[in-house]
Amino acid sequence: MERKRDLKRTEKAALTVLLSALIFILCACSVPGRRSLIKYAKKNYGDCTFISEEHKGSGNDEVRKVYLKDKDTGINYTVISGMDDINIDGSSFGYVNNTSSDFEVKYSAYLFSEAGEEILDLESENSCIIKCETDFVKVTFYSRVEADKAYSVAEECDKILAGYDVKDMRPSEYVLYAEVTTYLGSYNTGSGSGQTSNSYTVIDYVHTHYDQSAVFKDSIGAYIDQFLPYDEVNRLFPDRDGMPSGTAYYFKDKNGDTVIAICMKDFGLKSDEIRLFRDTAYGMEEIHK
Repeated sequence: MERKRDLKRTEKAALTVLLSALIFILCACSVPGRRSLIKYAKKNYGDCTFISEEHKGSGNDEVRKVYLKDKDTGINYTVISGMDDINIDGSSFGYVNNTSSDFEVKYSAYLFSEAGEEILDLESENSCIIKCETDFVKVTFYSRVEADKAYSVAEECDKILAGYDVKDMRPSEYVLYAEVTTYLGSYNTGSGSGQTSNSYTVIDYVHTHYDQSAVFKDSIGAYIDQFLPYDEVNRLFPDRDGMPSGTAYYFKDKNGDTVIAICMKDFGLKSDEIRLFRDTAYGMEEIHK
């Protein structure tokens, strides 16, 4: 018994020493100098010209910025480095250096600027709007389209951007919408793979089985217990780890009332069952059809 206690004490002491060493390493970090930040920029984005530097604060409040110009594209961008708090479960374990840049955002904007006329032609030919959203491209069609058509537009857009992509850094992830609010899915031009959403399956069900004039408004992430009582949640998801989450689809019916539809498959079940609800003062009330 005594040996077990000694072993536990030894393990606890070793863990304490290891944690202390880790905290010391994190706390000992400091903001890199100008040369290091320029080296970071060249490694990640290519050759550049130094313009100016800003440096302020000290210790955990120290921040350094270098302003640079990319030699391939003429883009002016910034690399910034500072100290971030290491916080776990409300406890602070020191600080660690964090270095980042706005180059990716500016490079995507540069590509769309260079390909401007060709992008406009693609939008006109396919009745859609194509916008760069930081690290992905959003394509919104004015009317309903099939997934294959949406994928082909994403591929065509990627080909256009490739003609100006001197750094092979163009975004490969495309998020697809139709009729402004209907989420179609996503498509990755790098892998040539897409993922289709369940939106139109739910919309068609509501129009066929509830109200053909119901107007789809939006789809929002939700937890299953927002709609079903706990006893049913436990029966349907007996081995769940946490509360299952999925998508709730919001409609305005012909009476102006809000109707919410959920597809059980979205929440992890094999069933394609779609259920309808009204949001009342007493909680979600299921509409049985």
